[in-house]
Amino acid sequence: MNAIKKLGSLILVLAISLPYFAKKKVELIGRWDLKTKSITFQLPVQTWVQDNNKDLLLEFTADLGTVQVTVTNSAGEVVYNQSIVTKPSVVISLDEEAKNGDVVSITDGINHAYGNIFTNL
Repeated sequence: MNAIKKLGSLILVLAISLPYFAKKKVELIGRWDLKTKSITFQLPVQTWVQDNNKDLLLEFTADLGTVQVTVTNSAGEVVYNQSIVTKPSVVISLDEEAKNGDVVSITDGINHAYGNIFTNL
């Protein structure tokens, strides 16, 4: 019985402390034309910044091929720039913490989506 209480306490502590549950949504703006038969205005990518402010989580609802992900700071300097192959979920680790005023930009060369990392502070 004591072991069950300890196990329950451990699970509760882990569930509370995992940073995955503490992510902030990055609202993206832009237009992304997919070759489909129906018209949709939802972007095929959703973006969150993890609670540690160093990890971006990108979730793709469609296979977009290779896209360019760029993060610029408030001074316009590029702090992250890399081509990635889209998967349902991609985690990008930044070298430095994201700050208020940083912008994430995602493009395939034709379509473009971008958003301020901390719009809901």
